[in-house]
Amino acid sequence: MPSPMEEKMKAMLAQNARGGQPAEDKGKGKGKDSSLVALADPLAGGNPQGDQIENWDEVGRQEVVQVQKKGRQSRNAGIHTIEIYYPQFYFVQTEMEEFDARPERYGPTVIGKYTKGVGQIEGRFPTDDEDPISFAMTAVHRLLERMEAKGINETGPYQFNGIPLNIWNAIGRLDIGTESITDRSKSMKSFVMDIFERYANETNIEGVDQYNACYGGQAAGLAVLSWVESDRWDGRYGIAVATDISEAHPMFMAFVGAACTAALFFPDAPLAHHSQRASCIMHRFDFCKPVGWHDMAPITDGKYSVECYLDALDAAHATLRMKLNGRGPLEITDYNVFHTGGGYHIVRKAFERLLRCENPKMKPTEKDELVRTKLNPSCSILKIIGPCHTVSSFLNISSVVMNTMEKGLGKVILVFTYGSGAASSMYQLRIDDVAFYDPLEMWKIQFYRRAIKVPPENAAAIHNPYVETWMKFDYYPFARRQNKISIWEYEEDVYYLMEIDKFGRRFYHRGGMSAGPMDPSLKLPVDKAEERPERAKWGPILQRPEEEKKKPEIKDSKEERFREIEYAMAFGDEGEDARYEELTEFADRYNPDQRVAIRRPVQREEISVVPDGEEHSYQIVGTFSNREPQELIQSGSSWTCEVVLGENRWESFYILQDNDPERRIYPSEANADTKAVPVGPHSLGPKNEWLLDCRSRVNVPEEQVGMPGDKYLVTFRWQKLKELSWEKLEGEKGDALPGQYYLVGSWADFDFVELQVDNTGIRRRKQGWYSTEVQMTSLGMEFKIARNKDLSQSIYPEAPAVSTGLSITQHSAVCGPDGGKSGLWKIEDVPGSVYKISFYRDPQDCEPTSMRVDWKKVGDQPVTEPEPAYYMFGQYNGWDEWTATKMTVEDLGDHSLYTGEVPIQDIALDKNKPADKQPAMTFQILGHRSRRKCIHPDQEHCHQTAAHAVIEDENASNFSWCIGKEDEAEKGDVFLVRLKVSKSGGFFVTWDKK
Repeated sequence: MPSPMEEKMKAMLAQNARGGQPAEDKGKGKGKDSSLVALADPLAGGNPQGDQIENWDEVGRQEVVQVQKKGRQSRNAGIHTIEIYYPQFYFVQTEMEEFDARPERYGPTVIGKYTKGVGQIEGRFPTDDEDPISFAMTAVHRLLERMEAKGINETGPYQFNGIPLNIWNAIGRLDIGTESITDRSKSMKSFVMDIFERYANETNIEGVDQYNACYGGQAAGLAVLSWVESDRWDGRYGIAVATDISEAHPMFMAFVGAACTAALFFPDAPLAHHSQRASCIMHRFDFCKPVGWHDMAPITDGKYSVECYLDALDAAHATLRMKLNGRGPLEITDYNVFHTGGGYHIVRKAFERLLRCENPKMKPTEKDELVRTKLNPSCSILKIIGPCHTVSSFLNISSVVMNTMEKGLGKVILVFTYGSGAASSMYQLRIDDVAFYDPLEMWKIQFYRRAIKVPPENAAAIHNPYVETWMKFDYYPFARRQNKISIWEYEEDVYYLMEIDKFGRRFYHRGGMSAGPMDPSLKLPVDKAEERPERAKWGPILQRPEEEKKKPEIKDSKEERFREIEYAMAFGDEGEDARYEELTEFADRYNPDQRVAIRRPVQREEISVVPDGEEHSYQIVGTFSNREPQELIQSGSSWTCEVVLGENRWESFYILQDNDPERRIYPSEANADTKAVPVGPHSLGPKNEWLLDCRSRVNVPEEQVGMPGDKYLVTFRWQKLKELSWEKLEGEKGDALPGQYYLVGSWADFDFVELQVDNTGIRRRKQGWYSTEVQMTSLGMEFKIARNKDLSQSIYPEAPAVSTGLSITQHSAVCGPDGGKSGLWKIEDVPGSVYKISFYRDPQDCEPTSMRVDWKKVGDQPVTEPEPAYYMFGQYNGWDEWTATKMTVEDLGDHSLYTGEVPIQDIALDKNKPADKQPAMTFQILGHRSRRKCIHPDQEHCHQTAAHAVIEDENASNFSWCIGKEDEAEKGDVFLVRLKVSKSGGFFVTWDKK
């Protein structure tokens, strides 16, 4: 049933469709919303006295702002401090150059491009649990806490009673500048207001969002400055927030950057706006993000955008120079800040352009000295964060202040800021005092304190989920969990995106998954009214582990034994050589007869013996649920599931973590009981399963024996080590899923053909009969039976010993259901013959002796031969014809073309050298999935370019094709294999990399 909030949202959508008219009052006048109180403007003459009161009765407790009407001119308004927020994740650009220099990316030409060329050192980036809104909330909250801790509050002299306002009530205007909007109507600023409403019931804060590529942050700053300088200023601080993420797709990670700044504006500023300013606004299509565009990334022309940047720079410079009576802006300023669109190289290019404009005859040595003294102090932060749109000019201003501190007193900063589309401004700041900053080296300590360095090859996996959140609904961030980043890496004072609901509403929580629920004193009535989710919805609340003193490592023998077993199960009994991959080999310089190999460790999938501290779900996949994952119910560090015993009187199963087939947990031995070591979660190792055997067997405990319908409780625990157990729930019964039975036969390429319940003739008296009719074709009539389309529940005949000379008949003993492959039943006749094949199983008896298979001929019909079909199998699937994959077909007139895929893995081509592995894959092709119709070369490990013949027979020599080093195959590659079959029956096999 829809919740009241869902009904309300749907009603809003319906009202939009009616042109904005309510359903019942369409055409009538709008009634007044009683939840809102209209307030008179205290500065518009509502009260002739000096004390003005603004009252919000419906929001919370009364808040009073007293305004002194006289002596309130705001001189030397400007910036007092700038709070800088940056995400945790970063990479080093030299390492990114090495990564991008690989052949499959850009090649060696990128070496030096990101560092010497673009001028970057590092790049910061977020994952999908942060966005520009969370950035802004974090920056503002941190700024207010810093103001409170450092005593930054000068509102007292501007209040009627001379008493400073509470810091949470001391903000009178807040604007946000961005180019990364998430909603076309609801402002980002409204999300930040949630903080003020919760901490101080404060809602009287002017301003909304300023939206423009790269210039939005500066527009917000100028708007806040104008408010502080106006006669409507009420004696409180203004904050201009610039927040953006310069997102990057996986092939362009070198150009990522992300940050947020919150600039604090007030009179008598350490960084006062000074003298004249100039702007240049033009209509250009160098960069845009149209509504409805399918991607978060913009439509842009990089070269043209730089031209527009320089055109705007020239225009703003010329206008400001004119306002300064012909004096050059660079000539009369001490430091220079330029907007950073794509890295340091653009900043330097702009600076040198203005130098040439003001002094065409300047010598190169003079220019280099000015770059060092006037430009470089502004670039320290941008080089280690990267380009970040609207934020860049505020970062560069901060860099100047943190680099100079008291040395900058009395100096003037020239700022040029630009946004594509195009908008720009040029203005000056005068350093009248040391602003509230730490020196750069002290600031860097905090910058790296909680930073997470990421190898370049992993950066895209962490960042790309953020890029893909574009236009997502009903979304929960997952990238940290997917990349195995501990929840204790969350920063406690940072806001994180927790959910985007199905209506696109975004919900945030300070501290993310590592934090507990919100303090009850901060809750608002609107939380319940709008059904805003609480912390508990997003996962269990864990106790943050206390930092323990490092103790000498004492190996736990059981833990070490479990780890050794898990490693062996995942990677096999391989030698030391198999743990490394060879990169190259060369002759020793001083001993040419000696070869030197360069190797590096093979990157292994992580083996998890102890819990990772993250929240996980677990699913059980077994025969009792037709292999459909069934959720385990969590209770503390245990997960349980009730299993109803089926007619086999045994059930087999394994476990998944987070419903991910690549995160499988399985026992260390096949058909294991509870004594086996649980292995995983990972995708490696054999396909072992636990076997809950409840038949009367010598090795089955008496208390475990059961009958169909009995219930068992399976329990999985993972505290320090993984454990799995089960117990019979005495006296409890359930409804087991009835089995369905299928023929798996040669006439259907060994696909599943369902047997129907047979109630005809004498069989109406007895349940358990199934049958179907089958026509003999040239493919013969060989078959077995499978329960629930599961080959691990195969029913098949017992093959007599070869020495007896006997063959399988319908009177042969029946085996199964299990995963055995003893033999197939076979019916001999001519094509066109129709047989009724029947199968009987006693529902009350699980033993093979209660099963029967028979057949009888029921007629002859004109034969319908099946279309040719071909299947691929090889070392990648254990040479199992039952799981061979069907090739797609295309009729090309004189021949048919069949296509399939082969994955490349590290395999040993020489059986005598199992540790000598290389990227390769061997394969064969089966006609109609039959080994009697195997298509293969006439030599072992045959390459497509080798001279060879293609043969179709039983392949007694077991020859196969091999894709390998001749094809430049690498592990993880996929090759397309093409089988050309001429109308005359000839075969031709080729392949190439997908």
